[in-house]
Amino acid sequence: MINILFIAFEFPPLNRGGVHRPLAFVRYLPENGINPIVITLDNACYKDVFDTYGYDEGLGKEVISRTTMVPVPADKVPPYTRIKQFTSIYFSIHGNETKYWEQHFYKAVEKAIAAHKPKAIFATVPPFSLLPLVDKISKKYKIPMLLDFRDAWSQWRTLPYGTIMHYWRTLQFEKKYLENAQAILATSKQTLDDFKRLHPQVPANKFHYIPNGYNGALQTWQPVVPGKDEWTIGYVGSFYFTPDAREQMLKPWYKKRGHRMLQYIPQKQDWQYRSPYFFFQALQQLNTENPDLGKKIKVKFAGKKPGWLIEMIRSFGLEQQVTLIGEVSHEESLRFQQQCDALLITSAKQLGGRDYSIAGKTFEYLQMQRPIIAFVCDGAQKDLLSDAGTALICDPDQSAEAVKQMRQLFEGKLLLQPDYKFLKSLSRETLTAQLANVIRNIS
Repeated sequence: MINILFIAFEFPPLNRGGVHRPLAFVRYLPENGINPIVITLDNACYKDVFDTYGYDEGLGKEVISRTTMVPVPADKVPPYTRIKQFTSIYFSIHGNETKYWEQHFYKAVEKAIAAHKPKAIFATVPPFSLLPLVDKISKKYKIPMLLDFRDAWSQWRTLPYGTIMHYWRTLQFEKKYLENAQAILATSKQTLDDFKRLHPQVPANKFHYIPNGYNGALQTWQPVVPGKDEWTIGYVGSFYFTPDAREQMLKPWYKKRGHRMLQYIPQKQDWQYRSPYFFFQALQQLNTENPDLGKKIKVKFAGKKPGWLIEMIRSFGLEQQVTLIGEVSHEESLRFQQQCDALLITSAKQLGGRDYSIAGKTFEYLQMQRPIIAFVCDGAQKDLLSDAGTALICDPDQSAEAVKQMRQLFEGKLLLQPDYKFLKSLSRETLTAQLANVIRNIS
């Protein structure tokens, strides 16, 4: 059995989208001869680190009980004045999430290395503020480092960079960590393509594509049953969208004020496409064109209830069709998906390019074997869903065509065909076996 330090700042019982991937790796690595020593934020300190967070005591409980866990405390973040809060964010390249965790982390790592003699370090990001910490211990203890990018660092923005200098500095650090790592994972091929384009000096054989996946077996395929009195379309999780952030992204510099005039974004993304706006637009049109069909379609969202979402529902006149359930546990989320007739997915639009992101929920959707109504733009998410065969791919910019496709789906005139060979390749057991091979190769 090969011991490794498995560093995941976010890990259950924290309930966030980013915890499911590391949890799955920790679940299945021992079956492949790898023993992860998990170093993570002590759950007693969540309230001191996160403004808001979800907590699910049952999430990963069985896995955690049989894993060597090293919970690391963090000091309480001191109260900031508005000016200090602004400067701490504006002048930070990596982010500040691990600032008050760092010194405790180094002490915990020293003890863990002495006790377990790890042969490799695995670190999953974001938060990207973890990168300099992991790079430092890799050099100090001369242990090979594997970096797992759940998001692309320099290219992933929900808000613009403060200036182009912030972007250039981020690229410099990104290059440094990629060069220092012995192996690099990413959750989409598009992310790897971006890394290779931006950093051609980094050897291509360092990069490995290991997407997110699903636990357990595929369920039985359940196509939409025409003629029902009511169908439910479900959505789970957040949209990572706010109107203010979108405005900052897309507004030209000369229309901004103060320091925002200097903002820079390397690849502009329109995150309104990640919201349900275009799905609502098509549903509203379907209600107008075919009210008898439309009134049978109900939509349920399991997740946070941001004000912009409530207002968006009102603006399309969908209050009687759309229900906001609120946040649920992971177990409840899985039951909810099983009760739906179809599941909704969206993606951001990369203006003049391809979106890199594949939402983690996509793989649970695929496992549920329900039709996926996918309002997606060109990019990794669309590619994966097209290969899976279980998704109705709708172009958000072609509302009339999307209405036609949805009508055909619910009338039983459009049949989807799952590609089981491809779907089985996305099981987390299979994907973790691939990770274990990468770890053995660098150990």
